Amino acid sequence: MNLRFSFMIVIQALAFIMLLSGVKSCAFEEDNQMIYDETAIIERRKDIDEFFTSDPSSPLTEQQKESFKGLYYFAPNEEYAFFAKFSQSKQPDTVLLLTSKGSEKRPMLRYGTFTFQSQDANTYTLTAFTSLSKDDGILFIPFKDQTNGFDTYEAGRYLELEEVQHEDEYLLDFNRAYNPYCAYNKQYTCPLVPKENVLLMAMKAGEKRPINQ
Repeated sequence: MNLRFSFMIVIQALAFIMLLSGVKSCAFEEDNQMIYDETAIIERRKDIDEFFTSDPSSPLTEQQKESFKGLYYFAPNEEYAFFAKFSQSKQPDTVLLLTSKGSEKRPMLRYGTFTFQSQDANTYTLTAFTSLSKDDGILFIPFKDQTNGFDTYEAGRYLELEEVQHEDEYLLDFNRAYNPYCAYNKQYTCPLVPKENVLLMAMKAGEKRPINQ
């Protein structure tokens, strides 16, 4: 089964994380807006909880669903939504991302970079990746930060954005950061965060680490 990225506010589980490996991941589509929308964030979280609880594509086992009470999040905070400059690579190169199953690697395109300034005026850069075919229009941004292993999943989290042709500024809203499926179920294979996407700051936004999963 081929799986792909997705990103609009109507919840769907399309398959991004397992693009070529045949194992599913979780992604949720939403409008590519340039404004911070706390109401949309809260509604999206409700939709995701419903998906985890009842959808056949949920990463949770039936036993896990019985005790599932919802995902854990930082409270929405506009301070973690950053305007970022996007620089597309003139000749995107193919890279092999390591995965949670060490023997497997995920081929993807290193498509471009996002550069943003944090509240403390430090500048950070994150690499965005796409599928080799680029037919889903999704920019995939795996990242780690100083909360990993404490408040958030130790292997890092993901952001996704819908690409807008010829657009050089996006809103990176880390309130929408989510965990890969392998955070809940080890049968899934998830791309690991490359060294270039490790942030030297605490991104206290988005999904927290799973508890009792």
